[in-house]
Parts: sequence; C-alpha cells; structure tokens
Amino acid sequence: SHEDEQGFAKFFTYLNLFVSAMLILVLGDSLILTFVGWEGVGLCSYLLIGFWYTDPMKAFAGRKAFVTNRVGDFGFLVGVFVLVALFGTVSYGELQSRAMEVAEYVKTGAVIDAGLFAGWTWRAALTLALLGLFVGATGKSAQIPLYIWLPDAMAGPTPVSALIHAATMVTAGVYLVARNNYLFSLSPAAMAVVTLVGALTALVSALIAFTQTDLKKVLAYSTVSQLGFMFIGVGVGAWWAGVLHLVTHAFFKACLFLGAGSVMHGMGDKGDIRIMGGLRKHMPYTFATFAISTAAITGIVPLSGFWSKDAILGNALFSANHALGWVGPFAYGLGAVAALGTAFYMSRLVFLVFFGEERSHDAEHAHESSFVMTGPLMVLAFLAIVAAGLELPLHGEYGHLFKNFTARVFEAGTQNLLTSHHFHVVHDAVTGALTEAAHPSWPYFAAWVIAFVGTFVAWAMYVGPLKALPAKMAIAAPNLYKFAYEKFRVDELYEYLVINPLKWMAWLLWRVVDVFAIDGILVMGTARAVGSIGRVLRGLQTGDIQWYAALMAVAAAVILFNVLGAGGL
Repeated sequence: SHEDEQGFAKFFTYLNLFVSAMLILVLGDSLILTFVGWEGVGLCSYLLIGFWYTDPMKAFAGRKAFVTNRVGDFGFLVGVFVLVALFGTVSYGELQSRAMEVAEYVKTGAVIDAGLFAGWTWRAALTLALLGLFVGATGKSAQIPLYIWLPDAMAGPTPVSALIHAATMVTAGVYLVARNNYLFSLSPAAMAVVTLVGALTALVSALIAFTQTDLKKVLAYSTVSQLGFMFIGVGVGAWWAGVLHLVTHAFFKACLFLGAGSVMHGMGDKGDIRIMGGLRKHMPYTFATFAISTAAITGIVPLSGFWSKDAILGNALFSANHALGWVGPFAYGLGAVAALGTAFYMSRLVFLVFFGEERSHDAEHAHESSFVMTGPLMVLAFLAIVAAGLELPLHGEYGHLFKNFTARVFEAGTQNLLTSHHFHVVHDAVTGALTEAAHPSWPYFAAWVIAFVGTFVAWAMYVGPLKALPAKMAIAAPNLYKFAYEKFRVDELYEYLVINPLKWMAWLLWRVVDVFAIDGILVMGTARAVGSIGRVLRGLQTGDIQWYAALMAVAAAVILFNVLGAGGL
C-alpha cells in the first residue's frame, strides 16, 4: 500500500507464477495435470502469505497454510491412486466414458472381480476415491476440518487476499468436485459428505465471524462460509449453482477485500474495526463499492449474490437427491441460518466501519485512496451488480443463462442422477427423455426475508436503538463471547491433539535415531574405536632410542633363531 515498499518485482513474479499455476489447474486435461497446478498454487500461496517474511507471525501463517494444504493433498493423491487402480487412467475424458460404462454396475451393486480392489463393490471403491479427492478439496477450499489456515492467510498483502483467498485458489476444491460430476453422481455417500461438510462449514465460520474485530479476518471467515455454500451446491447435484456462486462471489468478495485494503490504507494501515467509524464521509467511493458488494453477498435483490446463493439453497431443498434422503433439506436449514448470519455480520462490518461517530484519531483523519485503488473497486462493484444477469429466472433465451450455458458440461452427472431417480423427474411422453421438475419459488422470497432480517438486526444493534446491546451481551455471557472470539479454540485443539504429539514423537525419534544410533554408534563409535586402538599402539612409540635398539636386537635374534633353527632341521 505504500510507495516506498520493497520487493515489487518479487511480489509480481509470485503473483504471475500463481496465475499460471491456477491456469494449469483449471485447464489440465487429467487429474495429474490438475495436481501439478494444485501444488503450484499451494506453493505460491505460501510465498505470498509469508511475503513479509521478516515478521515471524507472517512467516508462521505461510507455513501453516502450506502444511495444512499438504494434509489435504495426501487425500487428493489417495483418490488419484484409487482411480488409477480402478480405471487405469485419470484423464478426464477417458474417466467420463469409463464412468458411464460402469454406471450400471455401480447402481446394481456389482463386485469388482480383478485388480487391487477385487471383492469390493464398485460403489465402495468409487466412494473411497471420491472422499480422497474431497479431502484434498477441504484442504484447498478451507472446509472443516482443514479451514484453519485461511483466516491466518490474511497476513499476506491485501491484493493476495483478494486474488487468492477470495476468487481463485480457494475455489479449486469446488472446481474439482464439479469437474468430476460424472463420478460424484455415482456415489450418494460421497455427495452427502460434500453437502454436510459444506453446510456445517457455512454455519460454523459465520458464527465465528460475529465476534471478530479485524476487518480482513471477518472477510476471511465470510469466504470460508461462502465456500461452504458452494459445496452445498456441488454436493446436492446442482453443480451449475455451485459454480455460479463461485463466479459471482469472486466479484463481490474481491471488491470487499480490496475495499478493506483501501480502508486500511486510509487508516494508516490499521485494521481494527473498533477504532473506525464514520468513514463514509471521508471515503465516499470506498464506502459505495463496499456497500454494493455487501448487499450482493448478503443476498439483497436484485444483486448477483441473491440469485446464486438461493439457486443453491432452493436446489438443496427440492432436487432432494432421494438417495441423500434428509441431507438436502438439512443442508437447506443450516444454509438458511448461515445466510441469516452472513447478512448480520457483513452489515455489522459496514455499520461499524462506515457509520456512527469516528472512534479514533486515525478515523477522524482518514482519507480516500487514490484512483489507482478505487478504480478497480468500481469495476468489481459494477460486475457484482451485472453478474445477476447470469441467472435471472426469465423465460426464453435470456433466462437461466448460466445454467443453460453449463448444461453440457454437467450433462453426464445430471443424467446419472436422473436415471437413478434421485431427482423429482419428469418423463417426456413422446421421446422418453428425462428432465427435472420445476421447483416452487417460495425459497427465493424466504431468502430475501432472511437477508432483510439479518441486515435490520445488525442496523438496530450497531447504529439504531439497540446500540448498547452488543456490549451488554458480551458482558452477560463473557465465556461464550470469548469462546467465539477465540474461534472456538479449534487451533488449540489441534495443537493439543495433533501438533504436540507429533512434536514429541519427532523429539523421541531424533533422540533414538539421530543422537543414539547415527551420532552415538556410527559416527562417534567409529571415532572412539580408532582412538582406543591408537592409545594401545601409542605405548610402543616412546621416542627412547635405547628402547628401539633393544627391540631391534631382540627382533633380529628371533629372526636368526627361526632361520637357523629351520636350517638345522
């Protein structure tokens, strides 16, 4: 954000390397090539989060992102290996044709007769592969239980948060599930797991966001929550809805992150929302774009976020994958509560930052950023509005543009679901083709009410008549408030259950293998043995010439005796 900052060349090198890795990830024609891009974005994320590596906290955040992603990548590799064992290929085109060939076996519960998985049913083996891939997706897309790295990733420069942690890398997991729709559609168990993990993540991260006081942290938890929504979409079989939310979210979340950067720049690089307030007077352009994007993420009609988020929730409720049973409606319930939470914490953010009285000297003297920073905000805010056109429920060719545009991509998966009667299906009497039944439209109205209620409550509590309430609530339930503020102490739990035992085992291995076996026996043992032999032989080397002469005389006598004795015989 400063003109005098160091490392411009390095920053843009990393950023461009990231973009090229992301393109490999998306354009790769097989899971292996996707994995190359997958690892590439993980590396660049590490380099960019820890960009200011002289600060130990920022370097730690980069490491944490890298290591957490490695855990997920192990799952990804397991999934790839299982698919290779089953199909002998991981090229997307070949996988799709093979998946359609075995679809019948999967549905009839047939058993695999040869190879590594002989004796397994096709469905069980496929489910194992898909859950492995999904573990990879939870790492990259920050879902429970591997979401802990993303909030810490805010240590990086703000443009990094906007590009990587709002729009591109973190959506790779959603892309992976949608890309393999023809496989996921054959495993209701895997789809149920994707849906439930997404719904739980959407809710839990929304609850954590309620109490956060750092501007970028709130947006980070908001990203985790929105990614949860995308997974509900791809989990219930409405792949187009999940990917549509991926697209619209990219616009408004990137705008919010860059807006946060602009606010921090105007505030002298401070990100604590408790010392802000009244900034709309000082930063009108930043405020306008931030407010538009907040309305979009909250789901205010007619902005883009409303159509994509509610396409997901409507599909969760009605395309109720019958094989999923209660999972679809349950995900709808959790998603609706999370959407209410989204409206509340995003509005809380806007009201605390831009409304009311200035709460610090920095806020009173805040200044609008230059056009270099506000220009991109305007473009993104405009796109957040216009993207609504992708999914307007109109009749004819202008309605449901995105759904119709991507229909061919998801055709195989959709057919798998329709033929298994997982959807409310309509048979065409003439052609016998299957299509999905139309959904009722009341969830759209419900969603609008939810967005309005969340926003209204936030207004009442932070600007309106109930301004004293947040402080009272924090005092009334201090432990609960502290628990949410400390992010439900999940990091501490991992520290206790995973990291400390691993550290202890590593220390033990180091003592036994390194110190005792390698150093003690091999390296030092050899040296000690040589030293001991040397000490024994050293006794013979006294430096006394008479002693040497006597030794030589005795040796000569022994030799002569042997020679003459032998000759005498």
